Amino acid sequence: MVDVQHDDTTDEYVTLRALALMLARGSVGGTVAPYGTVILLEAGLPPALLGPLAALGAIATLLAAPTWGRLGDRHGRRRMLALAMLVAAPIALAHATGRVAVIAVAYVLWALVASAFIPLTDSLVLGRLRGDRARFARVRVGASAMYMVVVVVLGALVSGTALGWAAPGIVGFVLCLLATAAVVGRLRGELISGTGVAVRGGTGLVTGILAGVRRNRWFLVGLALVFAGSNAPTIFTGPRVAEVGGTGWEVGLAIAAGTLVELPAFLTLPWLLRAIGGQRMFVTGGVLLGVAGLTSALAPTPELLIAARLLFGAGYAWVVLPSLAAISAAAPPDEHAASAALHFATQAGGSLLVALAGLPLVAATGSVAAVLAVAALAAPVGAVVGLRAWPRAASPVEPAPGPAEARAST
Repeated sequence: MVDVQHDDTTDEYVTLRALALMLARGSVGGTVAPYGTVILLEAGLPPALLGPLAALGAIATLLAAPTWGRLGDRHGRRRMLALAMLVAAPIALAHATGRVAVIAVAYVLWALVASAFIPLTDSLVLGRLRGDRARFARVRVGASAMYMVVVVVLGALVSGTALGWAAPGIVGFVLCLLATAAVVGRLRGELISGTGVAVRGGTGLVTGILAGVRRNRWFLVGLALVFAGSNAPTIFTGPRVAEVGGTGWEVGLAIAAGTLVELPAFLTLPWLLRAIGGQRMFVTGGVLLGVAGLTSALAPTPELLIAARLLFGAGYAWVVLPSLAAISAAAPPDEHAASAALHFATQAGGSLLVALAGLPLVAATGSVAAVLAVAALAAPVGAVVGLRAWPRAASPVEPAPGPAEARAST
């Protein structure tokens, strides 16, 4: 009985530590990223340059995320996460300078460094929770909740204080330093040795990334199409609300609605995964994203757009967790963080698809509705492609025989 109680206490402690890490991730992620494009426009960036700069940020994320993941596998995930958050602090502060050239460079640099936050945190938490998707879904809610809190607080600071649009950069600087201190404090001896997190004897950096791409290439292609369907509403919902006559309050409400519904969606995911399975969840999420995108494209009122964002939040949650769990389960032990980073990089690939295909559509039609409609069709198609190439779980590695077993076999 004593041993059982000790194990339960340990499990609760690990879950609380995982939740704290997710809260740190959500707080840092909710600072400059949601406001980056608006900060650029407020600083004087011509609107015509916003699309190419957003595409450049997506390319930076696409290249950096797998690199961060592989470095985390080789040198310690906590150490790389602490390094990324520390480097992110001055980059966040650069967003508060008010100089468009400085902010434009900081925008791309933020994409490079912030691409470490999600994959390293998720792979670290999944590892600490021993791949338990139910517990991961519950602690994942902490990231979304803290993200929402920070975004709302920053919106109030921008509107109600003299800080104005410098608020995201200043708050981001402070939160990055606090998050770095928290992760470093947890590292203790691992900061120097990397023990307990890094995997010895792994393949090289480029070799490991290419191995993950080869192993899951068609799944990643399908996933990129699905994320194009999810990222198009993320990018263009605000302009679409403005097109149909919505107010600034309705723009903010529509953007927040997607994250709001993620909280109950992630809480119900463990039950749904047991009831219908990860693959069915993935396809259902792709269909929901398609319906949400088409509704956003055709909605004549802000209220219907807000409802579409609620549906989008559920679809996004139902796509992310099963696909992340599948790609992590298919990876060998020395490529777990790199595979999670490839998953995140595929989300950036979806943004790049939207940027490359969407900008000509906007220029040709004068409306963002066409982009939303095309991306909506891509989401269910990508879900089917991903389902047909669903990753197979890696075979367990059998331990090498001991001396007694070796003698017996001879």
